[in-house]
Amino acid sequence: MNQNKAILCPNCRKLISGYLEECPHCGLKSPSKKLKVYNMIGANQRNFTRIIITVNVVYFIISFLLPLFLPFKIPMFQRDFGILPSPSSQALGILGWAEIGALMKGDWWVLITAMFLHGGILHILFNMLWVRDLAPQTEILFSPHKMIIIYVLSGIGGNLLALFTPIFARGMFMIPMDNYPVIGASGAVFGLMGAILAFGRKRGGLWGRQVVRQIGMWAVILIAMGFLFPGISNAGHIGGFITGFLVGQLLPIKSTPSANKISIFIGTGLLVICGYSFVKMILRLAYILNHI
Repeated sequence: MNQNKAILCPNCRKLISGYLEECPHCGLKSPSKKLKVYNMIGANQRNFTRIIITVNVVYFIISFLLPLFLPFKIPMFQRDFGILPSPSSQALGILGWAEIGALMKGDWWVLITAMFLHGGILHILFNMLWVRDLAPQTEILFSPHKMIIIYVLSGIGGNLLALFTPIFARGMFMIPMDNYPVIGASGAVFGLMGAILAFGRKRGGLWGRQVVRQIGMWAVILIAMGFLFPGISNAGHIGGFITGFLVGQLLPIKSTPSANKISIFIGTGLLVICGYSFVKMILRLAYILNHI
């Protein structure tokens, strides 16, 4: 890369000189070197969006193929809507879907692994289409690392509300509700919507009002549709949306270099926690294989 050329900072997406050792806008160290890395993995325009989609797709394929590599027998797949093949519930459980029993035992990491598991082809298709549309917008409005903060925290918030809503409903309102395992990126997707809505609300003006109107309409329609179809966790959607909105409210529109360094640190830390969660899932799988 020619160091004399202007480049887009891979963090804040602002135009800077290629020879700079630190972005004057966000404080990112060695922006030109980091841009080379993003270019190598094909993520120069959507830094983390493509990575998120890739991880989801790979994990979905693993959930299909897992029964082939286990020394004990579990169903290869089940039927999504009675037609399309989908991963078996046993495979999804082994790979870390979020369920209240695991959480009560201290397996907090399932709140993260569940975000990358999907119950069928249509499930992952629609979620990834939303990620492809909303994540780049969030990266542009906030920054790639802030998008990761919004995405991961919203996914966790959505999963928590989905898991504990039946407990609250039974304990406080005497409403009989069953606890079901939670999977999918829907909470994180709704969190991106919530954060964009928060950005538009803080930005104000005609543009901000249009963003709030459009995102608000999408959220209302999708939540309403969730009540019409079985197997959809509206609590997860609402929890993700609220978490994303709150995080979006906390993140400033005009970031300083010090604030951006903090967001890079937190975003990187969440990525490390995500990686650690997958390691925990692998260790649990190894334990299961060694004790059969």
